[in-house]
Amino acid sequence: MTSSRSAAVRMPEAGESPPLLSVVIPTLNREQPLVKTIEYFMTRETYRPFELIVVDQSERHESATERYLDSVDSRIHLDRATFKSLPRARNRGLELAKGEIVVFVDDDVEPYDGFLAGHLAPYADAKVSMVTGPAPAPGEELTGRDKISDRQYRDLLDGHMIGLQLDFDYEPCSWGVGCNFSVRRDVALRIGGFDETFVGVAVGEDAEFSNRLRQSGGVIHYAVRAGLVHVQVASGGCRTAAGSEYVRMFAYNQNYFHRAVKASPLLRLQGNWSTYRRLVLNRHSLGNLTILHWAFLVGAARGLRQPLAKFGAPQATNSRAPIGKARAVSSASDAER
Repeated sequence: MTSSRSAAVRMPEAGESPPLLSVVIPTLNREQPLVKTIEYFMTRETYRPFELIVVDQSERHESATERYLDSVDSRIHLDRATFKSLPRARNRGLELAKGEIVVFVDDDVEPYDGFLAGHLAPYADAKVSMVTGPAPAPGEELTGRDKISDRQYRDLLDGHMIGLQLDFDYEPCSWGVGCNFSVRRDVALRIGGFDETFVGVAVGEDAEFSNRLRQSGGVIHYAVRAGLVHVQVASGGCRTAAGSEYVRMFAYNQNYFHRAVKASPLLRLQGNWSTYRRLVLNRHSLGNLTILHWAFLVGAARGLRQPLAKFGAPQATNSRAPIGKARAVSSASDAER
């Protein structure tokens, strides 16, 4: 087993600069939500230094969005991608990042104040390889420790219960939610990056990456301060398909994910039945029941046959100064490339 243990992030002493953080926003077909997300980091985020990398997979934008992106072009790294793949966009972000800690957020989020500092703090513990935080929907409240039983709390720490909308820190966490997590760049590269075999909505790619990180010895920390509101805009994003194509992609990703993480036969059966009921048997789909039924079966069959990605050999990482050493970059505007 390849160890994911890294050096602790040493908090800077007086006169020292904090470590550079890299923020990566993969985006696809988003307009105003993307602008608002970028604006948070440009105007409200108080942590310095950080760089902002936007991996844009959109073929075109509305004129207002293009004007905005042009206006901030000198302050961010805008990477115009020629592909449409969430895990590939994440890998592109890892490739471009200069910071030892890379923070991934969706293109329709509203981070809490102090967001980046909340992500950085847990890395003072050398065993922490990944940090995630709450990502509630607008108006959704977080659950307190007093709202869950002792047994549920033990299950949470044992990985038998997924709780990502909680108002208390804990570790180990079972996975980092895709719209809000950070990771040590060297660890992400060492375990092979993100699995580009996932397609479309790429459901499960974040959990598969988290599982691989934990299997390599890494610990995921859940930090309340590293929180954001996930707006979950209905259009754009990974939703490049609709109807039968969406169902086929979802079934493919789910069954590929179950194989990748070696899920039990019972869990696979429960997951497929739950998805089939939600996407095929719901009252809005009954008029296309036959088409959606076959789309689900075709996608599931493909996911069961797809060869699993190989992540056996750790990838080489660039030589870097220890995390926490002084950096020349002092703000997002200084991170021009």
